[in-house]
Amino acid sequence: MSKRMKNLIIISAIAAASLIMALCLFKVFQAPAVQAAKEFVYSQLKTEKTLDAPVAAAPESESIEFIFGGDVMLSRQVNKKMAAAGNYSWPFLKIADFLKSADFTVVNLEGPFAISKDYAVSTGSLSFKVNPVAVEGLLSAGIDLVSLANNHSFNQGAPGLLETFKVLTERGIKYVGAGRNEEEAHRGEIVLIKGKKFGFWAYAYPNDNSVAGEKKAGIANLDVDKMRSDVARLKAQGATVIVLMHAGTEYTAKPNQQQITFARAAIEAGAEAVIGHHPHWPQTFEFYQGKPIIYSLGNLVFDQMWSKATRQGIIAKMSWQDGWQRIELVPIKIQDYGQASIIPDGAEKKEILEKIGAPDDGVIDK
Repeated sequence: MSKRMKNLIIISAIAAASLIMALCLFKVFQAPAVQAAKEFVYSQLKTEKTLDAPVAAAPESESIEFIFGGDVMLSRQVNKKMAAAGNYSWPFLKIADFLKSADFTVVNLEGPFAISKDYAVSTGSLSFKVNPVAVEGLLSAGIDLVSLANNHSFNQGAPGLLETFKVLTERGIKYVGAGRNEEEAHRGEIVLIKGKKFGFWAYAYPNDNSVAGEKKAGIANLDVDKMRSDVARLKAQGATVIVLMHAGTEYTAKPNQQQITFARAAIEAGAEAVIGHHPHWPQTFEFYQGKPIIYSLGNLVFDQMWSKATRQGIIAKMSWQDGWQRIELVPIKIQDYGQASIIPDGAEKKEILEKIGAPDDGVIDK
């Protein structure tokens, strides 16, 4: 074999080996790149699919319905009517279904339950005494919480107040605005409704022996500084705070300065609403810093048949859903010394709503 031929064979072998080596190196370096490319494409497709898919909306909180009623007095002539009927739910028979239709129902209990052999109280007496059996009326109407911060809770002294705590607690009705001492009177009440915390406080105008002390049973009164501290304490626990206020000049349709000052201070402190009673008449309302203040709901169950205005009252139905969405003011009328009924559409309903500055249908939307 010639030398030229040998050189050609050697050159060809070297070229073949180089080609084989180059192909191997290409495979080695190509694999990660191809895989990376595949992963990039898959990632893009996945991202596009995710972006195209509908995004689930955050769950919306449920609407919570509250009903607030005014003064409920179960003594004097109301007691006579209940006893004569043999039915201690008698005052609520015509409004019970409406009151218990809410998620949470609140009234002011005007007078203590007491242990006595005789529950007769004369017409002119202002010292109320309620038969504990009358708690059945509150239960029949679905009342969940009562305010005891008023000028009649101490009518039977500390024994009557303690009996009231006992009766309400045994029957599962919550109460605020009174206690075995000052600390208890200012404890407030937090309730969980549809997963949302609501806190309640109650205060009344008296500045006398009925006010709770360090070691004395009684009520919480209109002390603005203590109220601010109370509201802050419940808000710190994550509660939406509602303040109940028992104050005002009796038999008037407009709030006095004490009511206005205290109610607005409660809103400034962080309360979402202030609901009032005591004047025995429905009074005007306002929105202060966007929050409702209803100065007086008037009577709900009472025996003051001597005037048209004392026989009339308001029930406030209020819907909460991350704020007040709707408020409906529902006029009621008291018949026969203590039995309430809802006033149908017509002149009397319009007259009551007009007097307090509400629309003809009583509905105030947000």
